[in-house]
Amino acid sequence: MAEGTSAPAPPLMDRAGDSAKALGAYESLLVSQTRKGCIQELLGCEATNEFKIYPSKEQSNGDSIFYSLEESTFCCRFFCKNQRAFTQTVWKGTKDQRESVIMTMKKEWTLPVAPCQCCCIPAISYFAADGSPMGSASVPCHFCLPSISVKDPSGNQEYAIQMPSCCGGLCVDVCAEGLCNLKIPFYIYPPGKGAKGEEIGKIIKLWRGLGTEIFTDASSFQVEFPKGIDETAKARVLGSTFFINMLFFEKGNSNEGLAEIAI
Repeated sequence: MAEGTSAPAPPLMDRAGDSAKALGAYESLLVSQTRKGCIQELLGCEATNEFKIYPSKEQSNGDSIFYSLEESTFCCRFFCKNQRAFTQTVWKGTKDQRESVIMTMKKEWTLPVAPCQCCCIPAISYFAADGSPMGSASVPCHFCLPSISVKDPSGNQEYAIQMPSCCGGLCVDVCAEGLCNLKIPFYIYPPGKGAKGEEIGKIIKLWRGLGTEIFTDASSFQVEFPKGIDETAKARVLGSTFFINMLFFEKGNSNEGLAEIAI
């Protein structure tokens, strides 16, 4: 290499992949929201979201392998609810022992999810530890059931995430995961797909018990990644899990009814 010249920067995907490398060992994860801020929630204000992330539900009694924490202002949480702007970081380790940052998510203020929406649509961006883009997710204009479009750093659609539907996409298929199982599924599809049997992964909201469900909005999700995807794609799916929680399961938002009919 000639004197005075520097090595070229690594490709964008490589830098993002280095940040998310710790996700490569896992084909599924359990994302469990803490019960932080119960008093705030009872008074009508959302607490900042905190999540512990485990390899599986069976291993959720020990230390988490990843941790995630939201940063937002009190005014945004009190007045804007799930429409609020926030920054959320995922790192390897526990709350008190941060080893390495996996990704950072940033969401601006938006309107809530609504049919035929053409502006201020809910959207979130994903970034690697060094600030390089990892992709994004948004809710495109829709008529009946909303879907989430997940895109890679180049802006190409990678996945569509939506609740399983029936009657030509007009309503939720409440039998997709069986009857009376208290699960709310979101299926991951390739672009342009969405029919029964075409899903390649799942994000499923799990029942956490009567007390937790009534008095808090703490949620748990089982994430099943599509087979054979790389670390950055897993990071985008994981980030979309937090996005789903914000859109549909934060108390006081206008979309709770849509998700609850799947129980």
